[in-house]
Amino acid sequence: MRKTAAVILQQFLFVLCVIRLFVLLGNGGGMESNMDYILTGKQAKQVDEYSIQNIGIPSVVLMERAAMAVTEEIIAVTDDEMPVLVLAGVGNNGADGLAVARMLSHKGYRFVDVLVIGNEQKATKEWLCQKNILDHLQICVRNVSDETAEEYIKKENYKIVVDALFGIGLTREVKGVFEKVIDQVNQLDAFVVAVDIASGIHSDLGTVMNTAIMADMTVTFGWQKMGQVFYPGAEYTGKLIVRDIGFPEIAVELVENKAFTYTKQELELLPYRRSDGNKGSFGKVVIIAGSKNMAGAAYLSAASAYAIGAGLVKILTVEENREILQTLLPEAIMTTYNKEEIDWEIIREAVQFADVIVLGPGLSQADYAGQLVDYVMKMRSVPLILDADGINLLVKSQKWCYDRKDLIMTPHLGEFSRLTSKSIAQLKENLPVNVQQFAQQQGVITVCKDARTIVAAKEEPMYINKSGNSGMAVGGSGDVLTGIIAGLIAGGSEPLSASYLGVYLHGLAGDWVKEQFGEYSMKASDLVQGICAVTNGK
Repeated sequence: MRKTAAVILQQFLFVLCVIRLFVLLGNGGGMESNMDYILTGKQAKQVDEYSIQNIGIPSVVLMERAAMAVTEEIIAVTDDEMPVLVLAGVGNNGADGLAVARMLSHKGYRFVDVLVIGNEQKATKEWLCQKNILDHLQICVRNVSDETAEEYIKKENYKIVVDALFGIGLTREVKGVFEKVIDQVNQLDAFVVAVDIASGIHSDLGTVMNTAIMADMTVTFGWQKMGQVFYPGAEYTGKLIVRDIGFPEIAVELVENKAFTYTKQELELLPYRRSDGNKGSFGKVVIIAGSKNMAGAAYLSAASAYAIGAGLVKILTVEENREILQTLLPEAIMTTYNKEEIDWEIIREAVQFADVIVLGPGLSQADYAGQLVDYVMKMRSVPLILDADGINLLVKSQKWCYDRKDLIMTPHLGEFSRLTSKSIAQLKENLPVNVQQFAQQQGVITVCKDARTIVAAKEEPMYINKSGNSGMAVGGSGDVLTGIIAGLIAGGSEPLSASYLGVYLHGLAGDWVKEQFGEYSMKASDLVQGICAVTNGK
């Protein structure tokens, strides 16, 4: 018995030495890139396997670092008098949980219970290693049956629960004892910490697999996962903390079709403004928008383009909107047309004036509007953002013969449903894949607006936006976005880069407005002020 314990201790000390070596070498050779990736569960597994099998980092080293990360985050927000329950499956996620239990005990947490759910005969070798260490340290590990699991959780007044039941590989619905345990945990008055991902959340889709742990905090490793970004998974994740545990950068670089997101450091991507520039230097935007009783869409797009730095903005709209738009935005150049008999020379001059065109907000789906969309799509030679009624009219006409170079389409889910002939429910089953497929097939930059807006383009990385809030779900919010993207293009950004950054800035503006007025009181026009605030503070 003593010999076995000595051998295990020796092995454990070796592991700690290896970990220390990786730290001294600089975070285990890990992420020096600033790119904020979002991985699917499959991609995360590829990174893990490459790090272990090709680079040669022992899996137990990654496991120890993962457990250290979770332990540190728990210690930062709790105290050692709080009773802890660690719920562990028998896979490597459960092994992480066993290691967390050991580390919390070592750090002075006086009451740490470990409850194993699952058949230990099917446990991984890493799990058996961690269990062996706990046995020799005399930390009690209990495996309970279906009949006793719920009662066991109820009997103690746990204040911290560590969820290590399932990892990122879960693909089937949670049933049986796991369902009962998860539902019981969700009734506790405890601080719940998920290891890597909240158990019951699909790591790719964010869907709830029948039931799921409602975590207060999730500590994930390497990079955030799709299921933690998209709803409802984002709600079950709680506060998401991403910790580097030593995955080498080359491992993630080899993963194909990675998505990414922006953080505030990307405000540096705003177009450079020359000190000796003039209104012509900063670009000319033409907003072809609005119809009778729909002047607001044109105003919001135009005002947003100015707010992000466009030099000149021309609004092309129906004659009925002239007075109200000149009053709302005297800075804009106003050109109007008679919808009963359009003077196409006026339209041609506006198209030729533009460095970038916005086409569609509030345009209506009348016959004259369809003719206008057809004419502009044929005539334009500059980037064009097709939005709202512009998209609806395209679907109505089914004309896909237009030049698609530098064409940006900004559908919300209803419009995207019409574009793809799929129901909203079908689209939401895997929205990232559906958006990416559409962008690839049609060869257009696609900005699909939802709680997590997605930007995709043919053979380009997919962007998933995390800025913004529910207060932005108001009429006119999308018109502001088109104006932002147009203004960025006018200022010198490439259309795809402008789409990425525009979506992020749009959300940041919404977050600023939320801080000022709250989510319930937000109006689309408030977002224009928000743009000014977030770009001024870059």
